[in-house]
Amino acid sequence: MSTVETAQVELSNQQPRTRTAQSPHPADRLRVSVTRPSRSVTLCAVAGEADQFTAEHFRHRLIGSLDSAAPTVVVDLSNVSFLGVAGLRVLQEARDWTGHTRRTLRLVTGSRSVDRLLEVASAAAPFEIAPDLASAVLGVA
Repeated sequence: MSTVETAQVELSNQQPRTRTAQSPHPADRLRVSVTRPSRSVTLCAVAGEADQFTAEHFRHRLIGSLDSAAPTVVVDLSNVSFLGVAGLRVLQEARDWTGHTRRTLRLVTGSRSVDRLLEVASAAAPFEIAPDLASAVLGVA
């Protein structure tokens, strides 16, 4: 057996090596801040990527704040660079929850990727969408 053949046999007998880069913590990929700027508004500001890797973090912060939320809940997605289906499910869950508790959920969008997914998803059940944060809280007493 030649040295080339020997090297190929030895390599084929080794376990394949998989290199996995350590994924960043979901809080590093998606920042979620929940505040109450007035008695009538709870604001959830979201920035980063809302996808399958960050959805649980998003859910924990948003849904976890709804028990004590004001009558109007505004989710500011204007700094979201990517909204995946998992992130959309969190928003749908929040919409369902606020509907059952007679609160209003308004979304502020910005990027085309967010707008497009919400547009497609709204065919089944629409979200209330405001063009900017000022419009979202306008008229809320």
